[in-house]
Amino acid sequence: IANDFAELKRLKGLGYDHVLLNYYSFDEPTRAVKARQIIAKAREVGMLVHAWLQVFNEGGNWVNPVEDLGFREGRYKQEEYDRIIDKANGYIDEFGVDGIHLDYVRFSGVGANAAYANNYSNGVTAGGAITEFCRQLREYIDSRLEGVIVSAAMMTGNTLYYYGQEPSQMGKYIDILMPMSYKYYSNKNNDNSWLRGTLRTFLEATTTQIWAGIQSYTHVPGSENVIGMTPEQMLADMAV
Repeated sequence: IANDFAELKRLKGLGYDHVLLNYYSFDEPTRAVKARQIIAKAREVGMLVHAWLQVFNEGGNWVNPVEDLGFREGRYKQEEYDRIIDKANGYIDEFGVDGIHLDYVRFSGVGANAAYANNYSNGVTAGGAITEFCRQLREYIDSRLEGVIVSAAMMTGNTLYYYGQEPSQMGKYIDILMPMSYKYYSNKNNDNSWLRGTLRTFLEATTTQIWAGIQSYTHVPGSENVIGMTPEQMLADMAV
């Protein structure tokens, strides 16, 4: 907002066309005023603003979208779907965002909140729970307003087994899948062949758009402290 949105204009000049605003920008009243200003200016300069929504994670706690009914039967928690869809609708109706970005649209991958622990004999599955949410959100948004972009942050690796994310099915309802293809960790780094292979897996699984999520930081070796990457380093990762 400073200096008549100088930074926003600079980014547009460099070729950036999309901004993802975290849910916190909308849910706190003082920040909501600024969010409206940013959205209006972004539209003026030709950028699109997406509301970055946390799905099955509330206040730092995982929300399981499947309920165990006992006797190896389960159900999808429609009340959770409705709660999250209502949030997304608020960002569209009240703020006029151009897109909804789904973060945490998955299981945690650990313990009782791992996808593999939430598959039931009556046909309710973790993968089904995530895909069904995506289907309902897409259907609801399309019934209200055409042209809203829906994107989703995706885990890498065995996404269905651990996280309930099935790119081939989610891609039927999501415009852009964004795999979090992160090379740099505290204890080890993946190489460029890993990055290429990871992205190829998504490209081969669906015909929807794939936007690679890469890191802008590395770690201090052996710790969780981070070091910002230079533009040249980030460009090198983009070029793989």
